[in-house]
Amino acid sequence: MSDDLTPRTLVLNSDLGPKAVRELHTTLLNQRGAAIRLDASDVAQIGGGCLQLLLSAQQTWASDGLPFELVSPSTSLTDALVFTGLSDAFGADTGATA
Repeated sequence: MSDDLTPRTLVLNSDLGPKAVRELHTTLLNQRGAAIRLDASDVAQIGGGCLQLLLSAQQTWASDGLPFELVSPSTSLTDALVFTGLSDAFGADTGATA
């Protein structure tokens, strides 16, 4: 693992529906071992698989002792997090760091 604590910023795709799970998974795996900041401002659609993947990634980064940020969540993402009860998992403002 890298000791780099300066987060790498990745912009999440606008469509994080069921077909996006594999690509998001690969993207996150490629960033493992480094601090990460996910810009969620463009997310227009998100499915349960990608929500689960983001939650798992957040927990993985926390167990690795590395920062994981979900920043600038779109209204669609914020609504999905509230609807599923995951808003607290990502912080009250859905921009928390793990």
